[in-house]
Amino acid sequence: MKRILVLAWFYPPLNSSEAVVTEKLLGASRFSYDVFTQSGCEAWSYGRESDWPERANVRRICADAKSPEAWVDEALRFFLTHREDYALVMTRSMPPECHRVGLRIKALCPALPWVASFGDPIWRNPYDLLGGLYDPYSLANPLNHECALRPARQLLWSLRHREARRRARELAVIETQTLRRADRLIFNNVSELRYMNADPVRSVVIRHSFDRALIPTVSDEPRDRLRFVFTGQLNTLRCARPLLEALRRLRMDRPALPERAEFHFFGEMADADLAYILREGLDDFVRVHRPVSYRQSLAEAAGADWLLHIDAELFAVTAENPFFAGKLADYFGTGKPILALTMPRGDAADCLRRAGAVVLSFSVNEIKQALDRIIFGGFLPRTDAAFREGFSSQAVARSFDEQVVIPLLCPSNASEP
Repeated sequence: MKRILVLAWFYPPLNSSEAVVTEKLLGASRFSYDVFTQSGCEAWSYGRESDWPERANVRRICADAKSPEAWVDEALRFFLTHREDYALVMTRSMPPECHRVGLRIKALCPALPWVASFGDPIWRNPYDLLGGLYDPYSLANPLNHECALRPARQLLWSLRHREARRRARELAVIETQTLRRADRLIFNNVSELRYMNADPVRSVVIRHSFDRALIPTVSDEPRDRLRFVFTGQLNTLRCARPLLEALRRLRMDRPALPERAEFHFFGEMADADLAYILREGLDDFVRVHRPVSYRQSLAEAAGADWLLHIDAELFAVTAENPFFAGKLADYFGTGKPILALTMPRGDAADCLRRAGAVVLSFSVNEIKQALDRIIFGGFLPRTDAAFREGFSSQAVARSFDEQVVIPLLCPSNASEP
């Protein structure tokens, strides 16, 4: 049987969220894949990992290109050389340039099924809206809360931000054309699908997953302090400040806090939050560590008493959180209790609640009260193991095979591969 071609800028040994979720999905699938990727650019990743398991059904093909733009051309040349080898093409974003290859292939081979997978929204991504990629004086920008038309300010902004305007136009074309032309659209959560206003008939939600074989077994040795662990990236938008302020206030009421709990962050953190930890003297029980490998992050999560999850506060641009962090599936796989700071509306919050997590808003007082109950009151939630198991790589890959691959390869006969 012909293989499936996956066009993915990120794939192991590069360590990024998109690389990891793609590898787990393909590795557990029943089908055979060629992944056209690259290994010369580590930007937007956590570097390389050397101990990734070999998958019998996946072959990795590395491009020579060092930039997404050059990679697009090389990926297209590879496809044209081997087009008869493939029955299906899947493109993975991020970065959005992966879908540019899919658009070009679809134009050349309209009968070849194309699956476009979206890690995050591309056009009008909430992070880009809050980060200044779009004209804040435009009536279409939700940050223009006054809904006032200011032509002079719009003109001045446009003159000063020509590159931002160009990139915004490019992202709009990639997303709208991909949503229109792909045969199947994959989203990792329902809120993302709604945010992008995708065609529900061609859209499928395929969750991020955990691979139980990668999660180490850690002995539960008794210790004096509860160990809270966060793994991943934090920044000025997705920040730890509400949690840190809650810890400061809780220590004022409970001076024994440093002897009862410790908080470990593995990954980047905003400079302002790092300074806050030192300024408020929280560094005796709040530790920030350098980013670690994916396998090490799983070990840290497995060895925690509680896992911490933090989303960005995006109320300025959307009432519903369209993001679902890849590490949430790994958190579910550990079976550990989770303390999550997120927006109340969104698929991530809904799944966290169903999994038995403690889901909080960004209110400092609410966070403080929850921590007090956990650390000094001994509260331990009941986790839903059956719901969490639905995020295993086997379960998610089975959904992918049955909802995406088989219908496209055998539309009239959904048979075994």
